[in-house]
This record gives sequence, structure tokens and C-alpha cells, in this order.
Amino acid sequence: MFSAAQYGFQRGLSTYMALLEMQISIIEAMDQNKFSLGVFFDLSKAFDTVDHNILINKLEYFGIRGVGKSWFMDYSTNRSQYVYYKGNASFTQLITCGVPQGSILALYYFYYT
Repeated sequence: MFSAAQYGFQRGLSTYMALLEMQISIIEAMDQNKFSLGVFFDLSKAFDTVDHNILINKLEYFGIRGVGKSWFMDYSTNRSQYVYYKGNASFTQLITCGVPQGSILALYYFYYT
């Protein structure tokens, strides 16, 4: 179910191993007089941009249905937030995308995207 390139968040694997595999690929390309190309990017605010509908559809695709799917739907819909600072509260805002960092939903986001 996981990509062979998924190193983080898996038992017995680490992101350090991804670096080792990249190094091996570069060395092999150099030995064969080939070019190597690395593309690296950082998804800014990745947790904040998760579309709830897409996440639920991906969970269903990977077999999470019934009660499990309902739990994720309930957890991700009708959430709101506000800021409270020095005795003043902002207006409450409905959250339509994003996952709470450190939550189980955030963990599933990393596994299935």
C-alpha cells in the first residue's frame, strides 16, 4: 500500500535511508557516465492545505469505509477556530481544509498522500 519511496513514518525505515539511496543512485549514474538530477521541494503549510473531501476519498480508496470513514468525516467536518488574545476573541471561522497537526488525521495524511 505504501510507495517504495516512502521512508518516513514506517517501522524500520527513516528519512536517512532515503538520503543513502539517493547517494547510491548518484554514484551509479556517475559510474555509467550518466547525469543525475535531483528535485527537492518543501510544501509550505502542507497541513493547512489538505482538502477534506480529497483526503476522505483517498482513505476510502485505501479501504477505510464504514465506521472508520465516518469517524474521519465527523472529525474533519464542522470544525471551527478562533483566536483568543489578552481577553479578546476573534470571530469564529469554519475550517474547510487542513488537519490539526499532531492528530491521528495528520498521521494518515502523511501515509496516504
